[in-house]
Parts: sequence; structure tokens; C-alpha cells
Amino acid sequence: MALPAYVPGLPVRDAALSAFRHLEPAVREGVHPLWTIPPPATAAELTEFSRKKARALRDGPGLHPGWLDTRNAECALDAVVHVWGELSHTLLGTGLRPVTGPERHPAQQDAAVSIAREQGTGLGLRVRLDTPPGTGLGADCRVLAGRAHGLELDLLLDLYAVRSADQAAAEALRGWREVGPSADWRTVVLLGGSFPWEARELKDDDLTEWPRLERQVWHTVRDRLAEQGARLVYGDYSTLHPRSGDTRPGGGRGYEKPRYTTDAHFLIGKGARWGSGEESRMRDLAARIVADPEFRPSASAGELWLQEQARPGRQTSAGNPGVWVEKGHVQHITFVARQAGRPDG
Repeated sequence: MALPAYVPGLPVRDAALSAFRHLEPAVREGVHPLWTIPPPATAAELTEFSRKKARALRDGPGLHPGWLDTRNAECALDAVVHVWGELSHTLLGTGLRPVTGPERHPAQQDAAVSIAREQGTGLGLRVRLDTPPGTGLGADCRVLAGRAHGLELDLLLDLYAVRSADQAAAEALRGWREVGPSADWRTVVLLGGSFPWEARELKDDDLTEWPRLERQVWHTVRDRLAEQGARLVYGDYSTLHPRSGDTRPGGGRGYEKPRYTTDAHFLIGKGARWGSGEESRMRDLAARIVADPEFRPSASAGELWLQEQARPGRQTSAGNPGVWVEKGHVQHITFVARQAGRPDG
């Protein structure tokens, strides 16, 4: 598996899978997603749910490299090995590496290590960095790395939701000090996401400029690790809050929400409530995004969709929540992948 330039944390859902398929091949090449299976609606649906998600991954990204985390489908200890059995049978021969972590149950750790050995893929260790100091994180990682002896290991340092750049950078550096010496890592990735969760955090019928705090954190931590000779790969949660992949779909109706990524900010629109019968605000919101000085005309299918939405007299639909998420992913991943190729990262 070639080394990644960018690692987006994506849920195994239709919008993200479709977005990945619609990336240009040159962009997709250096993008290695961390796929997370969202929780099933009920434990009784686990078997068919696992099969469906495995087929979706096989038919979508296919042989493209990345990682697969099943933490939300491991709803009971007796399900752990069963889930991996369903997934590994379908995904055998793909470029996906199983994921485990120091806080996972030993049965899950054993299953992930076993699948990695059988498939010869290597193993991802996903470490949540919101663990309080002094909880033995480093020691737990050393034990887990020892059990995976002989496998290629990737360290996925996960800040999850980033609310303060300074605090998150401190957590990341502390986590690296504790976990970094645990193994000879093939890849070290720092993930985090600051995209808002609550609709009430956004301005009504307007665009909200929201800082990409995870980007600030990564620059700080990258520069510190470079002094130690360590290479840090950039990761984020695209244009979703990190919690999105760990929750069941809600029953409420969302707002029209076009989204766009600039060098330092997200531009997030909030229009009419979808399905409410209110007059759409999508054209006005899309027009404001397209008029932004940092807009990148025709750079991806995401930009083309926004340009069409902004066109006066357009006859096309304003879309639905799945479309808004998909187009947000496409433009974001395309832009960030190209960012990663710049000298300043």
C-alpha cells in the first residue's frame, strides 16, 4: 500500500461512497480514506447490515487503499468476530486495512490482528486523543503493537471534534509523546474535525464562515514532529462533524446546507428546511459561494454543481441532504488533496 497524502475520515454511507467514485483519478490516487461503518438501526439487523456495507465498499472504492473501522457495528462481544467474518469474506483482496485501538475489547483486537495477518494488509491503530493523561495509553499501545508483531502498523491519531486549536495541538503532542515510541509506524496520521454539528450554530438564510481549526492544529503539530524527523499525514472529517459517522440517521428534516472549503474556512449555507414547502434559498446561497474570492470554478463536480445552482433561471432541483453532503465531500477532498501537494502542505 503506497503512502497516503491525505486521509479523510468518512462514514460508509451512500453520499461519501458516491463522492469518492466521482473524484478525478489523479486526485483519488493519494487519498486513502478511513472508512467507519455507522451503527445499525438495531442489533437484529447486524448481519445483513454488515453484508450491505461490505458490498458497498467493494463496489465503490473497491481495491483502493485505506482503512476500515467497525467499532459501531461491534454492539456485542459475540458480534465482534462475526462482523469481521462477514466483512473479511467480502473485502478479501481489497486495499483496506482493519482498524483496532488500545481501548477496544481484546476480542476485537485479536480479530483485527488475525484478519490483517490472513490478508497481509497491515493494521491501523486508531487512538482517541481525548483520553485523560495518566491512563496508560502508551503502555496499552505498546502491548497491542507487540501482539501485532511483524505487521505493518499505521498510527491514526484521532482528535475527533476540535473546538480549540491550542488545546487540540497540546492533546496531539501529548498523544504523540505517549504513543509515538510504541512501534515503528509505517504512517502517522492526525485526524480531527471542526465542522459544526448543530444547525443553530449557523446563521439563518445566510452563509456562515467557520474556521477549519483542524488545519491550524495539523500545521502546528506537523512542524513540531518534523523537528524529530517524523512525517505527519493530514486527516480530517471532510465537511461533516465527526459524530456524523457514529450516529444513526435522525428522523428530523434538515436545512438546505450547501458547503464549501477555502484555505482556512468552511463556507456553510443554511436555507429552507428541506421538505417543509418553504421557498428554496439554494440559488442565493450558491451564488454567494460562487462569488467568493476563493471559489475555484469547475475544479470538481462539487464546484460545477454549485455553479449550476447559482445560475439565474436554473430549472434543476435544489437537491436533498444526501446531494448536499456528496457535493461537499467532492469539492473538499479534491481541494485538500491538492493542498497536500503544495510545499506548505
